[in-house]
Amino acid sequence: MRTTTATALGLLLLTAGLTACSGGSSTPTHTDAEVMCEKFVKQRLKSPGSAQFPGVTDSDYAKTKVLSNAKPWKFAVTGVVDSQNGFGALVRSNYVCTVSTKNRTSWHLDDMDMHQR
Repeated sequence: MRTTTATALGLLLLTAGLTACSGGSSTPTHTDAEVMCEKFVKQRLKSPGSAQFPGVTDSDYAKTKVLSNAKPWKFAVTGVVDSQNGFGALVRSNYVCTVSTKNRTSWHLDDMDMHQR
């Protein structure tokens, strides 16, 4: 009986700890929008596996603007991506991606503008 009670208590504490560490906030962040836009950009590339996005410390890193701060949240992300074209050459493209979400788990692509430099 003691072992069962101790095990149940341990599982309860573990569950509470994991729940507290899971973020808890349902408000989407700039990073959420940037990640989703990268996914939408990759879907439009000839060679999505070759896509390279600048890192956080690069000057060309994506810039995000909040367009709506309430449900549905809406973001505009401006950035660049390097990827191979149809001939295998690495080219840089600019993109502006507008995304929205009502629940942070399901995102909608509202608009996408992409062009090679």
